[in-house]
Amino acid sequence: MPLNRRAVAATLAAVTIGGTAVAQVANAAPAHHNWVATATKAFHFRNAPLVARPSASRPLHVSLALAPRDQAAVDRAVKAAYTPGSRSFHRFITPAQWKARFAPTDAAVGRAAAYLRSAGFRHVAVSGNRLLVSGDGTVGQAERAFRTSLATFRVSGALRTVNVKPALVPASLAGTVQAVLGLNDLPLTHVKAQLVKQAGAPDPEAGLYPAQFNNTYLSKGTHNGSKTSIAIMTQGDTKGVIAALRYAEAKEHQPRVPVTVVPTGPQSADASGADEFDMDTQVSTMVPGGVKHLYLYSIGSLVSTNLLSGIEDFVSQNRAQAMSASIGGCDINAYLDGSMEATDVALQEGALQGQTFFASSGDNGAGCGYVIAVGVPAGFPEANWPCDGEYVVCVGGTSLLTDAQGNRISELGWAGSGGGFSVVANPGFWTQRTDPAYEAGLISGGRATPDVALDGDPNFFTPVKVYVGKTLTYVGGTSLSSPMMLGFWARLESGHRNLLGFAAPGLYGLYDKVNPGESVTTPEEPITVIVPSPAPKAVPSFTDILVGDNGPWPCLPGYDLVTGLGAPNIAAINKALK
Repeated sequence: MPLNRRAVAATLAAVTIGGTAVAQVANAAPAHHNWVATATKAFHFRNAPLVARPSASRPLHVSLALAPRDQAAVDRAVKAAYTPGSRSFHRFITPAQWKARFAPTDAAVGRAAAYLRSAGFRHVAVSGNRLLVSGDGTVGQAERAFRTSLATFRVSGALRTVNVKPALVPASLAGTVQAVLGLNDLPLTHVKAQLVKQAGAPDPEAGLYPAQFNNTYLSKGTHNGSKTSIAIMTQGDTKGVIAALRYAEAKEHQPRVPVTVVPTGPQSADASGADEFDMDTQVSTMVPGGVKHLYLYSIGSLVSTNLLSGIEDFVSQNRAQAMSASIGGCDINAYLDGSMEATDVALQEGALQGQTFFASSGDNGAGCGYVIAVGVPAGFPEANWPCDGEYVVCVGGTSLLTDAQGNRISELGWAGSGGGFSVVANPGFWTQRTDPAYEAGLISGGRATPDVALDGDPNFFTPVKVYVGKTLTYVGGTSLSSPMMLGFWARLESGHRNLLGFAAPGLYGLYDKVNPGESVTTPEEPITVIVPSPAPKAVPSFTDILVGDNGPWPCLPGYDLVTGLGAPNIAAINKALK
């Protein structure tokens, strides 16, 4: 539950970012009673040289993440919406109902906006769900407004600016402002598609076209995606992405999907991620045999503040039933700057509206992908965000071998599949019987990833064939796995009149049916908990993957930290979900 995030030690001395240790200082407000702390904590790098203080006149886009009017009521509503037998089960709300019941009050939003304006920020705007108040200002204005200080360090060869003091707000905003976002420029990255190098002309027998994965994941007999709208998180200029999609549709005789670009936040002409988004758009729409509509939520740059803005627009507009983001970074960054907590709240709204957010688990095995995805275990073991968000379906990768039609020959856990435990992100209540760290008190956080897994390994097994521009290209990574799961989810939602809602509780519910766990009442407190089954069984609606590892974590029966619940059997899931 977003506001009950388990405590993390005041100093995280062992966390590594791109080979550089970062420590968090205690997030305590000064003695002056007029200021209070937020979830935005301080960054301090070890072994990274301090370069300079940024100019006070440097432009800065800042967002205040606001708390719902009653977080406990939101938590109860989400649990009721995803508890079979509840009067509210799968009775989803609209954005208007969210604002009426749960959004910050007009008075709370007005206080936050007025404070930004009084601090000199311009172009102050409020997100549609009233959870984000943003404005344009300068470094100097931000330092004064939030009693913080910014500094520039050389991190992994690049200059990065972070706040080296916690962000505070006046006591009048206590309980209203959760976090102050935009104070750092630590980047997220594309969970980069790994290109398979081909000598000469591409082998027409190598790899699969997106639609052929329907044979792999057994979707025969399910509805196509024509009744469901989906979304992709993109970054920068998308004109070439749409042109490549149109070319691929014509070449592969696929339906021409309606596309709308939704600019969110400051925009950019950057097109460096086009190959990533070529894959995302083609896979997510061709796997389901077309969709009702494709929305491209375009953010200007890959930083957590912009990602949150895109998510806020996705939920507040409620145009699409599901979204995929092949974007990620070390989750400690999102925890320290407050975007993890703010995103959890935004996606709670999405869950109440029946929406699902899928994300790639990463391509560095159990290491977080801070600099580049390498396709093998690399870096300090750490979960990737946003994939390990509480209200995110985290999609890992497999090493898949098929025949030319896509029929599975074998499927293993991929060494590059991101997975493991987060020390800061919370697990959802639906993972109680799969997650051995759930409420065990062993570690803070405890969110286990991934949740499901599909083809990801591009180098030795079966990549996907997509068009980058007009060139047929072989790609993979968990940036393939996530949009592929989005496409299959469009099939499932279309077959269920878009009433399945947030995917994770339903998928884990299938696990619980065959793994009921054991009820244990603690003697110290009258609390009954469900502990995981000592010998978990495979879920009939999934292919249980038992071979492979991602570094420290092996594939195991039932749930594991490489492939999650396993690889989906779409037709079986379609029959099992209610």
